[in-house]
Amino acid sequence: MDLRNRLKEKFPTLESERLRLRKIGPEDADALFSCITDPLVRRHTSFQKRTLMFPSRLFRYFEDTYFSLRDIHFAVERKEKSGLIGVCSLQFWNPETGKARLGYLLSPDYWNRGLATEAAGALLAFGFEALGLNRIEARCSKDNPASEQVLRKCGFALNDHQEDAHGIPENGFKDLLHFVLERDEACTESDRICYINEIYL
Repeated sequence: MDLRNRLKEKFPTLESERLRLRKIGPEDADALFSCITDPLVRRHTSFQKRTLMFPSRLFRYFEDTYFSLRDIHFAVERKEKSGLIGVCSLQFWNPETGKARLGYLLSPDYWNRGLATEAAGALLAFGFEALGLNRIEARCSKDNPASEQVLRKCGFALNDHQEDAHGIPENGFKDLLHFVLERDEACTESDRICYINEIYL
């Protein structure tokens, strides 16, 4: 069974010091909608308006991604209290080339606590160690210094060529910064991460 089918059969749950990353479920629909449609979050996302019409429509968008697993989306929640506070993803996953793009967003109520960095770090470790990725890319707007700080804390370096190896349209965003993290440059804190569903070992 290939890796994509193994993920479909048993989607993993990841844990870091304060967070749990798990599959997005129907119970998350309202919190997911509230998070992504918050104006402070929305300005940095590229969701189409029809996807954001109502909570169940947005949830179906994420639910559908679990069939193809081109994008691997995790709900982010605090270990001390269940409930979605954000999403962290490996997008445009290509097992053949060993590449993916990191994406993340949190409800503004949880900004400036180091949680985005912690969630991203857990997912990077999963990507390099469990999925065997060789290269993870990321992007953020020049007017989003907080997101840039997250990427730099996670070890990403600015890609001076400003190229998108996936060839994906920019969806109207301008002045994007492109970052890259190679496998041999990644510094993952494996001791802080527990793969609850150890389907890769």
